[in-house]
Amino acid sequence: MAAYGYSHVPDRGFHAFLGDLEEGAWKEISIDKYDAPDQVAPLLLEAPRPVAWKLRARWSIARLDEVLAVASDDVLRSLDAAWDSAQRAFDYTVAAAEEHEDAAVRTAATRVRRAMLKGGGTGQTTLTYGAEVDFGRSQLEAAKNKRMEADLKKIGALAHLKRIEAATDALAKAMGRGAVEGRPGARSTRLREAIGGCVNAFNTIHDEMVWLLEHLPAGKKREQVEALQRPFLELLKRYPPPAASAATEPEEEGAEAEEASGDEPA
Repeated sequence: MAAYGYSHVPDRGFHAFLGDLEEGAWKEISIDKYDAPDQVAPLLLEAPRPVAWKLRARWSIARLDEVLAVASDDVLRSLDAAWDSAQRAFDYTVAAAEEHEDAAVRTAATRVRRAMLKGGGTGQTTLTYGAEVDFGRSQLEAAKNKRMEADLKKIGALAHLKRIEAATDALAKAMGRGAVEGRPGARSTRLREAIGGCVNAFNTIHDEMVWLLEHLPAGKKREQVEALQRPFLELLKRYPPPAASAATEPEEEGAEAEEASGDEPA
């Protein structure tokens, strides 16, 4: 697959391209039938090529936007308050179960507190946002253990785990971490990977368009592909490679800059 220069497009360039996908020839490409929330639409293999292109471009940008979408401080504080509330409600339920008349319920509650509550109570509510996300996900992971799941069910706390899961995912998403299990790694790494995903998607789409234009005869189909390719070409023009930019500078300017730097000519 050829590389067409999309590695020089910044995150804001890919994000802005969402607008291009809803204008001109791209506006006529409907993806509603194939755009499944889990991105595994059963009809995807039957999708027309332009539909697959639009889906691939939009999905790659959506992953990038998820990393970039860090909410405001006010929103984060609100989500943090909801997370803390879910944790307190869980703690209250465990505490009530510890006073239950049934010894088996009391024993189950003791195990749950020891395994799933920091400091034996609500110590997790004093953590940083990121640490709260990690702690919430560790609780959800612990709940997958069959013994722990049985204990949670016995003390009537399973509903609280669903609330904690929703609050944890909401806080994670607002931080740009995404609603996924496990530690996501450094934001810079995730941003680099998301941009790389856009670069790969756009290079693939562009490559297929070039191949089709090499083989399609004149007519409506060729005109459609040319119209769909046009925004991609414009995107590359907006963000040319550094070497291409430097090549437009007069040679005299380059010589003056070299002298000013103090470097000896090669």
